[in-house]
Amino acid sequence: MKTARSIATKLSKRMPIRAALLSLALLSAAPIAADAAGRNGLERPASHEAVLREAARERTVVVALFSLPGCPFCEAIRRDQLRHLAREQATQRVRVVEYDLTDRRPFSGPAARTPAPDSPAALAASLDVRLAPTVAFIGPDGKEIAERLVGYSSPDFYGAYLEQRIAQAHERLGAR
Repeated sequence: MKTARSIATKLSKRMPIRAALLSLALLSAAPIAADAAGRNGLERPASHEAVLREAARERTVVVALFSLPGCPFCEAIRRDQLRHLAREQATQRVRVVEYDLTDRRPFSGPAARTPAPDSPAALAASLDVRLAPTVAFIGPDGKEIAERLVGYSSPDFYGAYLEQRIAQAHERLGAR
């Protein structure tokens, strides 16, 4: 069995120092990239205001999953419903994002509205989201434009409910 020292010795003989440093940098950046995209495949935006500005520019509906770490129902919605929708964002005219109800780390970037929620937890509180999972349908002005979906008790019908709410949100968005 090879030891770490013998592997390191072989690598040091074969790899120039720059290549080794580059490899190390790439390996250390992987967790950062995974966190930005969401460890679960859904985007966890650094700035809610940037999401709203893009929604206004593109005339899209923000589909926001409010979740909790370790929540099995949140993972089921991600896996069964929202990952597919996230892959189809452009054709569905939606932006799928996820916010952790317990995340009090501040959003980055300047706030466009005053007072703007300064963290995912503050955003959830401003929308009166109290349970996870909750899927909210948010317009470019930051207000809900369709009835939210709370919980995940009926996976068989959830896709239809989701499609219905997205259609309702698009209808309201078009009327504005």
